[in-house]
Amino acid sequence: MTGPGEPARRGPTPGHLLVGLLLAALGVYTVALLWIEFATSQAHVRHYFSDVETSRPFFAINTTLSVSLLWGTALAFAFAARSAMRRGAQPAFYVSQAALFWWLGFDDRFKVHERIGFRLDVGDHYVLLAVGAAQAASLALLGGRRHLHGRALWFLAAGVALSVAMLGLDALAPHDMRLRLSLEDLAKTWAAVAFFAFGWTYVERELAAGR
Repeated sequence: MTGPGEPARRGPTPGHLLVGLLLAALGVYTVALLWIEFATSQAHVRHYFSDVETSRPFFAINTTLSVSLLWGTALAFAFAARSAMRRGAQPAFYVSQAALFWWLGFDDRFKVHERIGFRLDVGDHYVLLAVGAAQAASLALLGGRRHLHGRALWFLAAGVALSVAMLGLDALAPHDMRLRLSLEDLAKTWAAVAFFAFGWTYVERELAAGR
């Protein structure tokens, strides 16, 4: 209880709960890795902590750049969601985008859609198309004209076009075609740049709304 003249204490906000969930997930991750080494050996757990080491300079630099941009996009939307919640606005669109771009970064880093495609015995590009369909549903149901306008819409369109080009090269171009690999992966990276710009427009909107 509060005394006379004291401000009422507020309960935890959705933003606090989100931060709490992230910290709890990090705690579980920490305990899990400690337990794995305790139950097995340092040699067994070493690959979880290994640096990317190779005699080739800039090994996996394009994947590193792409993953960083996708996770940066997720972080931008998480910030926008937090800001919207503090203003009392509905953060569902921001949360959906934060989750989707986190997943895309996770997938790019750990080759999840390739593994799923192999297990289901389908082309892995079909798995990415399913993710694209989920994104389209999120944009239609949670985005709409309220969120998708101006520069954000242009950046989103650029990211989608580049992603379609990447999928087209992956699915249709001859495997040994000259420049195929570079064009496919660079299309992915530039799509990630466009998506990061897409996410950043909402950071700017939220900063402006909070003034």
